[in-house]
Amino acid sequence: MSSERLKKEVLRGLAIVVLVCGFASATPAQTWERIGPEGGNVLSLAVAGDGEVLLGTADGHVFASRDGGETWQLKGRVGSRLDAVVQGLVVDLQGKTRVYAAVWTQDLAAGGGVFRSEDGGRTWAASGLQGEAVRALGQSASQPEVLVAGTRTGVFRSENAGKSWERISPAGDEELKNLDSITIDPRDAHVIYAGTYHLPWKTTDGGKSWKPIAAGMIDDSDVMSVAIDRSEPERIFASACSGIYRSGNGGAQWTKLQGIPYVSRRTQQIVQDPKNAAVWYAGTTEGLWRSKDGGESWERVTGREIVVNAIAFAGKEERLLLGTEEGILSSTDSGKSFSARNSGFTHGVVRAFAARGTDSRRLLIALETDGGGLLESVDGGKHWKAFAAPALAVDALFSVADYWFAALRGGGAAQFDAKTGKWREIRFVMRETVRSKSKSGGAKVTRERVFRPEVSVICALGGRIFAATDKGLWAGGANGGVLLRIAEKQLPEKIVDFTTGTAGEALFVVAQDKLWRSVDGGKSWKMADGPDKAGELLWMRVSGSAQGVVLAGGRNGVFSGVTGPAWGEKREWNLLQAGLPAAASWPGTMNEKFWMVPMRAGGIYVSHDEGKSWERWGEEQAGVVRSAEAIGGEIVWVRTQTDGMYEGKFGE
Repeated sequence: MSSERLKKEVLRGLAIVVLVCGFASATPAQTWERIGPEGGNVLSLAVAGDGEVLLGTADGHVFASRDGGETWQLKGRVGSRLDAVVQGLVVDLQGKTRVYAAVWTQDLAAGGGVFRSEDGGRTWAASGLQGEAVRALGQSASQPEVLVAGTRTGVFRSENAGKSWERISPAGDEELKNLDSITIDPRDAHVIYAGTYHLPWKTTDGGKSWKPIAAGMIDDSDVMSVAIDRSEPERIFASACSGIYRSGNGGAQWTKLQGIPYVSRRTQQIVQDPKNAAVWYAGTTEGLWRSKDGGESWERVTGREIVVNAIAFAGKEERLLLGTEEGILSSTDSGKSFSARNSGFTHGVVRAFAARGTDSRRLLIALETDGGGLLESVDGGKHWKAFAAPALAVDALFSVADYWFAALRGGGAAQFDAKTGKWREIRFVMRETVRSKSKSGGAKVTRERVFRPEVSVICALGGRIFAATDKGLWAGGANGGVLLRIAEKQLPEKIVDFTTGTAGEALFVVAQDKLWRSVDGGKSWKMADGPDKAGELLWMRVSGSAQGVVLAGGRNGVFSGVTGPAWGEKREWNLLQAGLPAAASWPGTMNEKFWMVPMRAGGIYVSHDEGKSWERWGEEQAGVVRSAEAIGGEIVWVRTQTDGMYEGKFGE
């Protein structure tokens, strides 16, 4: 697999995060609303026989549009997994409501499969190849019962609409694997073109024999799309990471087409215009390109920053729709101009989120896009506008003492200055006093070393800012721009988690599978053992300050204990169950109304009786949970990997 492809799959496989603030009484009613921002990563598009447009995402969701891509509604989820990547959608040629989906999972061990819907994508059932990572799927125009699927291990064929499958590529073949595209000749179901991560292949006898068809192609071309010219079926177009190729003899010989710059040649799909056979569109990682002369010359018709994953034509006017990493773009003038059409489609990858502690309707998010921009909402997510971003990409956001802070990708942190409207990078400084070298022994001088540690948590206590990092704990003034290393000799270097008590009078640290507490603002620390059976300790939360209830999350579950005045003494820990899975979780939250824990495998669990009983809570469609933080009130902000953001509210 190429490094570029691996990077893209890792991006698709990013984790899901949830942030929560506030609960009402026990088992309250709840309502959920998608709050945007609009847009998201579109991986596949298809148009049903009745004109409905279907859209596939990276977490199994299928959206639908009944008005040619103007507005969207969530229709269903393909399968039960929350990491199902809907790589392809195929509308059955024989009916208006049957749809097939090619699926692979972000957990590579789980594979994927082919799924089928009989109601236009609302409900789905497995239709074979479970355990196979299906990356491509095609249906024969001459024999619609015939389906062909391309997976990581080879090519499979079904002659009964997916009821059963047989492998038609040699098992264990070192070349005919890692399929990226499948195309069936519309005249003959036995003629199949298969594009792999390496080069293309062809069979003319339904898979009994295969031959490579790479003459004229640059070796190691990842063939992502193969398209047959409807006006001349022997003319084949192939899009690859090395460019666009055309063959006039069914793939026996290829000619590399010129006109698209090398940097844009990772062409993910090539499609022929439904009205004009001479017009072709190429969706690349640097915009959409169009040719009006059968591929002889090309022009880019969108911005270079647009990453195009899918292309479709919808509606009576055959509107051109682009599925991009940031949502749907629509053109009604054959690509001369485009406009965003994402109403109802809120599925963006929100990498980081923070809500202002003194005004929880004011939100700040970082998007997982090439630009890595920030968006701000001052009305609880109803509307969003661009917000100034640091020079480096943001991995986490924090609202501390009415300041915005950001943990930066690659290390370091930044603080937003509301007066200048800009971010300034925080200096992490370690100071040490040494004697200068001289014959008389030398004078004492202070030497500074500046670091850029990886920041995991930023919070405040007593007017000071604290930052937990992989290079220790740092502290400084709220608006000074400089943090100094503290407790260097008392605390381990790598801080796993850091928090304050809910009363705000003590500091708590998780490091080296131990729990640490300071009651004097970080000057001195005392260590306590964590639960014996917790496995690796991941986080802790404390109700109260120097004394109170401790929740400690480990690989083997969540445990509760009491702090007590003698912090370092042996204490009794209880594994919390009664509905709460004994598994790894993300940091939980505690307040006087509820305890909440988000599990890494999925689900938010809440207890209204201090851990005696738990129930799964929240929007099932929201996907896997990563963290939960209570800010106050009765509103729940939910941030997901690929499903955008939700607002949850509690009733009586």
